[in-house]
Amino acid sequence: MARFAPTLPAAFSDVNFHAVVGAALFTFIIISLGAIAMFGRIDSALPFAKLEIPSLADSALVQAKLRPEDTNPQAPIISMSEYETEPSLNGVSDPSDKTSAQPPPVRTQTPTLPVSPHALAAVPFSGLTETGPGGLLPKIGADGQLPAIAYAKPFVREPGKPLVSLVVGGLGMMSKTTLAAIEELPPEVSLSFVPYTPDLQTWVTRARAAGHEVLIELPMEPFGYPDTDPGPYTLLSTASAAENTRRLEWLLSRTTGYFGVTNYMGSKLTSSENALGPVFRGLNKRGIHFLFDGETRRSSLRNVANAEGLTWTTADRIVDAKQTSTAIDDELLRLEAMAIQNGTAIGKGFSWPVTINQLRDWTASLQGKGYQLAPVSAVIQIRADEAKSAGGSTTSRASAARQ
Repeated sequence: MARFAPTLPAAFSDVNFHAVVGAALFTFIIISLGAIAMFGRIDSALPFAKLEIPSLADSALVQAKLRPEDTNPQAPIISMSEYETEPSLNGVSDPSDKTSAQPPPVRTQTPTLPVSPHALAAVPFSGLTETGPGGLLPKIGADGQLPAIAYAKPFVREPGKPLVSLVVGGLGMMSKTTLAAIEELPPEVSLSFVPYTPDLQTWVTRARAAGHEVLIELPMEPFGYPDTDPGPYTLLSTASAAENTRRLEWLLSRTTGYFGVTNYMGSKLTSSENALGPVFRGLNKRGIHFLFDGETRRSSLRNVANAEGLTWTTADRIVDAKQTSTAIDDELLRLEAMAIQNGTAIGKGFSWPVTINQLRDWTASLQGKGYQLAPVSAVIQIRADEAKSAGGSTTSRASAARQ
């Protein structure tokens, strides 16, 4: 049986068929290029050629790993560690450009804050500020009043009780955990804020309205910098004294109402007495106290602090190096033991949800155990006074101011 073989008209011979197909493909390419030129995307004019291209907003959300509750436009959330490149923040730019830093915007409305019986006085205090590169800089008053004393939480020590202090840091960049720290932790817990926080002054004002005294975190150069980067305006071991002073003043002028500062990283900077000197000199000049997180022990800290007359101390425990409830509870027990042994103990932690939960429950148990929860400013001052009484070389102008 003969196999069926369709025949084509002569116009569709082998040669002519290929020519027609080639012409059709050429026409499709020309139309596609024209659509791209007119509309920017081929799928704008050719539905059958729809391209799945993620939007910029989608890719940004994926990259920043933001949760829906953290994208409130009234409280912009940016985590430095979650970006491959530095985000653009108001007043944060290349430190080498001396004209780039601009003051943060002034709020036209004062936020309504909950009324607390523990509320600290509104800031700034008259005579304790001057204009700086990013806002108001702290300064010692004409009468010798120190911002470190004026903005510290008042404290009365109960005789015979060991003192325990807690500092919760990394606050401001994530609204949910910042609010939890402010609202759920006792007012005696000191709060430490990231200087790059958008609308930082509002957060500081809110913390003080709830009774918390405030510190600001200074980004300091770690080993491994710049691969490990604390952020813009990092204080550097290789920078000149003038440059580190300029960076320090920008950081200090991000907000007002804090009694002291603490380090963020800094293993390399704190190993260099030459680089650390101008930083401690600048803090002492402005009447600000310093808390070191204690992650590394550096003799240079004590040497430079003594030379510059800076009031400072070191935290005794990082309470959440391991972010589990069991590990944090173990560190808090060690903190209790240190308070009994030495009379005072300082614990420092980050604003992890598990940290806030454990600290909330633990602080509620302290009074029953015979301890007194104290703001960290009080323990810094007590230690400075004790060192002075023992004939130590640390100078404390704050001691004289309190006498």
